[in-house]
Amino acid sequence: MSTGRSTDAVAEQERRASAATPVVPRSQREDRPADHIVAATDDFALAHRRFARLALGIYLGAAAVTIVLLVATLMSDYAHEQQALREVMLRETQIRAGYFSWYLGLLENELRRLGLRTEVNLLDDNMEPERSLLELSHHKSAFFNVGVAIVGPDGTVGWSEPRSFLAPGLSIANEPWFQSVRHSATVRVEPVQPEREADSLIYVVSPIVRGGGFSGVLLGGIDLAKEAVLGPNARPDLRVDTLLTTRDGAVVYPPKPPSFAAEANWQSLFTRRGVGSWLAEARLDGRQMLVATSAVDGSDFRLLSLVDRRRLFAPTRTRLLERLSLGLVVATIPLLLLIQALRRSLESFRRSEEAARREAQLRRLGEAANVIAHEITNSLNSLRVGLELVFADGAADPRKRSVTAGALRSEVQRLSDFTSELLIFSKGLTPRPVSLDLAEFLHQLVDLIRPQAAEQGVQLVLGQEETASRVRADPKLLHVVVVNLIGNALDAAAMSTDASPRVVVEVSRRSRGVEVRVCDNGPGVAEPIRKLLFEPFVTGKPNGVGIGLALSRKIARAHGGDLERQDSEVGAAFVLRLPQEGA
Repeated sequence: MSTGRSTDAVAEQERRASAATPVVPRSQREDRPADHIVAATDDFALAHRRFARLALGIYLGAAAVTIVLLVATLMSDYAHEQQALREVMLRETQIRAGYFSWYLGLLENELRRLGLRTEVNLLDDNMEPERSLLELSHHKSAFFNVGVAIVGPDGTVGWSEPRSFLAPGLSIANEPWFQSVRHSATVRVEPVQPEREADSLIYVVSPIVRGGGFSGVLLGGIDLAKEAVLGPNARPDLRVDTLLTTRDGAVVYPPKPPSFAAEANWQSLFTRRGVGSWLAEARLDGRQMLVATSAVDGSDFRLLSLVDRRRLFAPTRTRLLERLSLGLVVATIPLLLLIQALRRSLESFRRSEEAARREAQLRRLGEAANVIAHEITNSLNSLRVGLELVFADGAADPRKRSVTAGALRSEVQRLSDFTSELLIFSKGLTPRPVSLDLAEFLHQLVDLIRPQAAEQGVQLVLGQEETASRVRADPKLLHVVVVNLIGNALDAAAMSTDASPRVVVEVSRRSRGVEVRVCDNGPGVAEPIRKLLFEPFVTGKPNGVGIGLALSRKIARAHGGDLERQDSEVGAAFVLRLPQEGA
């Protein structure tokens, strides 16, 4: 039996064995269901996250706009209510000033009425009629709670009711207001310095005219502290302070002027404003006060209402905070419900994702078992065929036995390499690093692979690094990585349409590391498997197992480095990074 015939027989037996154990080509496994499940799950997870972010973003944006509008509306209402309170306070002050003016008008009319009585005649030197008139009409007077007195043209008190009010014979001729009434013959209302600090005394002075000439005055005294003659306080809950002052700010009521009446801020309130009604804010006695004032018609008095600004606006501020809090609660409740719904959806998705990943793992495990079984079956079939040829008729032919033995050794070596890679990949890696010159190591390794490259018709080029590139690595494991990279590159370059297929291996130093770059000018890595290229049992080679790159990256990372694919205009390029010795 000839050698050529024996070789054909071995090939035929291998073909039949391969046909008996069908396997899915790697080019078709690019669209494995497990990969589709994982990819679909990842895409759905990304879509779910995007939807959640979009939903939250839309709601938060709408809620923010709503809250801004709510705050703007509430602040507008708050400002409007503050202005309304100011206007109400000023209006109440004007009403109370009008009431006090009306009250003073009653007193003035009462004194004018008495002055027109015939009993009042201070020129006849007889005070008995005037005395009787005062006793009858003003004993316990409802008008003048201090008393009423008759004063002669020379300023001497003729009589007073009660007698303790002004002693008869007392001269008040030197009082400015007496001289003013004497010359103007008009009614005046004047503040008087009281004898007691608890009193707040004013005089209503009405001239007595007889025969067209001044003949004396009728004087009525009022203690503002005894009765609420300034009008009722419409807002007792706000503790509004009521003051009666002169036009220049001198306090007439209350009896004891407040401490801030001596402050510069108090004086500036009267020097910078007119005589009409006005509203102002001033810091008095350490508090920000709102001051409303109105002139009292028919006198030189001003009625003032003072209230602490914080106390005045406290109810309005409380309503503002309550409305704002309610708005925030109303806006927050749907947000919490949305977050809860998204969390439930996310939990449901995670359970589905976990189930999908488990299914994908089971599918990949099945595919891995199929690949392993196929590879082992092919090797066993080849071994069986070789053994049959050895023990068949004519097996004693030395040349035939030599060819068969070589085929058996090659198949045993392939099976051994495959199982070794599986064992290394499945077990945890424990590198035994030694100091290694990477450039020299690559030079020796490329020389060993160069004959294989020549058989495939591919030019294998090694770029030289001028400086030493020492690393600490396990030579056996590093041998596996470099052989895998160069072997894949040779297979790819052999399929190149380029007239000069080639593989270039370069080693270079980088900051705190060394890189080994293996590139080819083959067809490159197919787009569908680029993302899964380093996954186990994923390959673009028709007869590949798909464990080489996964194992190589695992070894690189066990050394503290990494293995990556780089984008390349032509073919494919892979970079092995290792830490530099001593780094």
